[in-house]
Amino acid sequence: MREDNDVGLQTNPDASPEPGNGAGARNAAPVNVSVVDPADETAMRRWHAVFHAGLMAGLQDPPAWTLQESLVLHRAADSSMRREPFVAVDGNGDVVGAGEVQFPLRENLRLAIFEIGVPPEHRRRGVGSALYGHVVERARAEGRISLLTEVNVPDGTPHEEWPGVAFARILGFTLRNTELRRQLRLPVEPLHLRTLAGKAAQRASDYRLVSWSGPCPAEYAEQYAELKGRLSADAPLGDLDYEQEVWDVARLREAEDRTAAQGRTLFTTVAVAPDGTLAGHTQLAVPRHEPGRAYQWDTLVHAAHRGHRLGLALKVANTQALSEAHPEVTRVDTWNAVQNGPMVAVNVELGYRIMDACQEWQREL
Repeated sequence: MREDNDVGLQTNPDASPEPGNGAGARNAAPVNVSVVDPADETAMRRWHAVFHAGLMAGLQDPPAWTLQESLVLHRAADSSMRREPFVAVDGNGDVVGAGEVQFPLRENLRLAIFEIGVPPEHRRRGVGSALYGHVVERARAEGRISLLTEVNVPDGTPHEEWPGVAFARILGFTLRNTELRRQLRLPVEPLHLRTLAGKAAQRASDYRLVSWSGPCPAEYAEQYAELKGRLSADAPLGDLDYEQEVWDVARLREAEDRTAAQGRTLFTTVAVAPDGTLAGHTQLAVPRHEPGRAYQWDTLVHAAHRGHRLGLALKVANTQALSEAHPEVTRVDTWNAVQNGPMVAVNVELGYRIMDACQEWQREL
């Protein structure tokens, strides 16, 4: 999620803002907010352009779904999440703001997750307020009673001075968790990777590392799905009100199919314990539509197998596999909760550097 940087639009967080009439807005003009049909590619192009112009403004080398990836997200089968894109259109017919609201369909049925984006030239005119009003209306219509969103603050910027933070506070949200986005420049010096691999092997020698690209091999699918589900329980979530996700093989395969349809190649490494069970895993995604970039997805070591430097061993092996298969990739982005000391330490050893803070804000309706 990427939060809009609009600010000062709503002074009463317990009331739904009226479109175009945010309390702090200047030169406010009426806007109409409507849902976008994912099948309408022209409308989706307009939505995507404005959405990301708003979400990414002010961030350094920001990560984002490309248009092609977004089309798949909104069109492909997904039994776990329903996504609704929407836009704010002014009196001239121009799209001046955009957003997305997500409704979990398995767990977290009380929750609506959203993000709104207003390009800098359209801010402080009531657009953000109108978009948020739509989110509230849709959440209530779906019986959701909790809202969750994110604000991304560039590294080195005082958080209290970042407009998205003020906007969230004015709307009655409270900060529940903070993750830091870090970026690793590739290639990593081979000697450094070999040194780290040797360091990890001193305590992880009883485990066997297995790597693959693409879908999970059938022999590991059931255990791997269980590991994917554990992430939402084991990863530090601060004070977020978020239920653990339950993954099975069907959910895993659906997610893999959707990722492949987006043009993303998955690189996965697992640690196999002496008894044959999966002790941990890590996964990278390489997008076809965003050359030169890769994204770090899950990394998890099962609680029973921690203390063996498996996190370091897994990430070193997967980074090597990625660079060998895709030497054109020059950078990898990852996110970690600030309180996740062990994983942060692994990333720092690899050479990741902080780019921005991803703050997670939540409120009840």
